[in-house]
Amino acid sequence: MKEPKQWEEALSRSPFVNPRFTEQLREKIVYRANDKPKKKSYIARLGALSAIAAVLVYMLFVTDLSKLFTSPSQIVGTNGSGRVEETRTEYRKNGQMIFQVFPEENVVAGVMQGYVLHFTQPIDVFLGKNISIEGYHAQSGKRLTVMSPVTITEPSSGYETLERFTTGFSLPLGGTWTFEVKLNEQFYGDFILAVQEPSPWISTSTFNLPYTGNDGMPHNYVLAGEKDKVGFLVGPYQNEQGLILDEQPIVAGKGNKYMWYFWGSKQELTGSFNVMGVKEGTTQEIEVFSARSVGSPLNGADAVIPSSMVLPEAGMWRLNVYIQDKLFSSITIQVESAS
Repeated sequence: MKEPKQWEEALSRSPFVNPRFTEQLREKIVYRANDKPKKKSYIARLGALSAIAAVLVYMLFVTDLSKLFTSPSQIVGTNGSGRVEETRTEYRKNGQMIFQVFPEENVVAGVMQGYVLHFTQPIDVFLGKNISIEGYHAQSGKRLTVMSPVTITEPSSGYETLERFTTGFSLPLGGTWTFEVKLNEQFYGDFILAVQEPSPWISTSTFNLPYTGNDGMPHNYVLAGEKDKVGFLVGPYQNEQGLILDEQPIVAGKGNKYMWYFWGSKQELTGSFNVMGVKEGTTQEIEVFSARSVGSPLNGADAVIPSSMVLPEAGMWRLNVYIQDKLFSSITIQVESAS
């Protein structure tokens, strides 16, 4: 059986809003936010200007200039109909910038990623108040809390304001997302990002969960998922021929029972539990399993609950795991055709 976590390990955890938003990830995002373009040489600038001038002269004679230029905030992101969706990383009010967000270079669905928000208003605007973020998915209409309320008690480290407010979260679907930043549950501002899908989709790795068998000997369960966070039991498995396999295949249209294991704080693991599935190439989730809670501790996990799941079609599927309507993790699996 897995030994209980030590106090030293608990104290070493990251202090950020989401424990999977690591110090290394934070430093990477802050570095990108501070990074300034390097100055080009005079000759390079002269060459670039000459090339631009030549292109403009050409376009002046062949097309309507008003149709050529698109605002930088409208370049990325399309919906299912192919219509361009506006995307922007800053929020302005009455011509004044209120905040700006610095995401990672490529925001991908199903992956924990970091964000830095640069707020311009004085710290007194935020002290003692809660900041939260909600996301809205344009293609499916899905809405969820991506960052639970955080009470602001001090400025960003080394600054007099919230110059570098860091957070991290993952998103269940690719497409265009609008994020509403709220202050004490009231709308403060928003930003819009285009979220990519992995290409190609790849099955999430499995990991071992040690336990002591009835024979008193050490054994391992095989779980699909994110180690030390969440996974469901897929092996060892004895097939119809009596062979012991590491993993039980997941077959389309065939229901089966699966045990889910969770690791996390009491706050993280409190609330309803839902598994929603989305097939590669689609943007619509279907409900796979739901329960009122995630159960009790077992085999070194902080919570365990049995489930029954079935997926209707063969292919690659992402199982989005929600606790209290907040995305907890995503697990990508291969579903085989029934033979």
